[in-house]
Amino acid sequence: MDWQWYLESIPILLEHCWKTLMNILPFLAIGILIGELLKFTSWTKIIYRAVSRSPFFSVLWAAVIGMVSPLCTFGTIPVVMQLYKSGVNVAPLVTFLAASSLINPQLFVMTVGGISGFGLEMAIVLTGSVFVISVALGLIAYVVPIKYIVRNNVDLYEDGGSEIENRASKMFFFKKYFLNCAKMFKHVGFYVLIGIFIGAIIELYIPKVWIHNALGAHQGIRAVLFAAVLGVPLYACGGGAIPLANSMIAAGMSKGSGLAFFIVGSATRPAPLAAMAVLFTPLFLVAYSLFLIISSVIIGMIYW
Repeated sequence: MDWQWYLESIPILLEHCWKTLMNILPFLAIGILIGELLKFTSWTKIIYRAVSRSPFFSVLWAAVIGMVSPLCTFGTIPVVMQLYKSGVNVAPLVTFLAASSLINPQLFVMTVGGISGFGLEMAIVLTGSVFVISVALGLIAYVVPIKYIVRNNVDLYEDGGSEIENRASKMFFFKKYFLNCAKMFKHVGFYVLIGIFIGAIIELYIPKVWIHNALGAHQGIRAVLFAAVLGVPLYACGGGAIPLANSMIAAGMSKGSGLAFFIVGSATRPAPLAAMAVLFTPLFLVAYSLFLIISSVIIGMIYW
């Protein structure tokens, strides 16, 4: 092994990381500013009213609100739990949870700037895919007996949703707003740096022919399925996954495989699934994960 070549390539690696960071940084900042601004609203009240409509429209509205939600899965679970205890049907809540886990304003903006050549296209296709998947999940949840979805030890509130309806919007404070932005920037930025570093290693040290042979368009459904499964261990954070996916696409991964990587990885990480276990049954979580994998492969094959 030529260790001298690796040592001499370190400055090139660092330069590559720096250029990628400077390219993503403005989009990261804009996404965080927009996401944190949405938190200064009566978010739970907005969701409650949207998901209390007729079955079909409640699922549609839940998908839309979930996609613009600034909350991550860990922040969404308490909201979903409270809404369910207030008497909301679990179907639109499943839709909202899936949509908010798969896409958010920050991830959309960062995808636009972080995927070279077709970032806007990828962001739009990803958003459309999330809408279809989350609505499908909600409609399916309407016909599945609730005992297979929700744990039997979750009690409902006696006063329904009256406490939610009486909430007022949060007062906007500049200091709190920018402190929240700084905390989010620190959290997401950490994973972005990891993703940039891993992506740079892939581009500089891993032969492109390997990725092309494993994830290229000529491999068909096998490449998309492999990318979807690969998203489970490698997808640490949305921001961190973007430079990683961008590097793999630059090395020969097909667009469809990249889309499958985004969809599966964001919602099937062990930690968020463990948090969902507070409300949902193990059977539902398994079915939920399998549905996402199968859906991502089908959509990835369409988006060739």
